[in-house]
Amino acid sequence: MNESETKSTNASEVAELKEQCAFLNRQVTILLLALVVTSVTFAGFVGLQVRRIGKDLDAVRPQARQITEASAKELPVLQTFMSKLADYGKAHPDFLPIVNKYGLTTNAGTAALGSKK
Repeated sequence: MNESETKSTNASEVAELKEQCAFLNRQVTILLLALVVTSVTFAGFVGLQVRRIGKDLDAVRPQARQITEASAKELPVLQTFMSKLADYGKAHPDFLPIVNKYGLTTNAGTAALGSKK
């Protein structure tokens, strides 16, 4: 091979490499734009869902408040009942396994209720 053939081969290889780099550069740019569009679309979707769930939560809050207030009113009754069960377990050994299974004690009425939540 002479020197002119080597230069023309090198020049054509360099031109081909430049074309491939330009193609890859366009492809990366297109992919980045697609990523931006996808990210914006997903962020909009998530924002819309947050707004809808917020409205649903606002609609449910009054019901949840009523349930919380009702359970707060019933708590002393439940504590009294649990302490009576614990006292019954102390007096009747047949009932003692149930007392031990559920951890009923005279002073742990609130602890037993708290562990069930």
